[in-house]
Amino acid sequence: MALLTAPARAGNRRLPRPLREAELQRLRSLDRTGLMESGDEERFDRLTRRARALFGVSAASISLVADDHQYLKSVMGSLTRVIPRDASFCSVAIEGETDLIVTDTLEHPRFRSNAFVVQAPFIRFYAGVPLRGPGGWFIGSMCILDTAPRTLSTLDLRLLRNLAVEAELEINAAS
Repeated sequence: MALLTAPARAGNRRLPRPLREAELQRLRSLDRTGLMESGDEERFDRLTRRARALFGVSAASISLVADDHQYLKSVMGSLTRVIPRDASFCSVAIEGETDLIVTDTLEHPRFRSNAFVVQAPFIRFYAGVPLRGPGGWFIGSMCILDTAPRTLSTLDLRLLRNLAVEAELEINAAS
């Protein structure tokens, strides 16, 4: 599966040249993992199962963000495996290159009208930690989601980050 398209876009929007080059490098990093084509893998599923149980959320996932879509490499809960990038919370997480915590999606200007907020699965809470692939590029995220607003304690965030570190180790072991 070729992940690279020309010109590079993020969520189907054309990027300025420096960002286009960075996006191409990011997509090459994702491609090098071979994970978009490898199907379900227990090594990732055990992490999302643990996250869902640990936080008591309706869903947990490890996402990979391609050019125009997000693929859930592992998902526990009722989420669609393939999501358009422009509707993806995880795409926003990797663009910011930092944890993305949205305590109530209906109160967040960027997400309040998102299709996954206003209709099934009715996401109200999102917490995602960006995951680095080969070369240090952000290629996806470890995230937890719920149908009710909530907050994360400092300890909760540390636990989610620890799961993300484990996910990164698995991602980079494959490449």
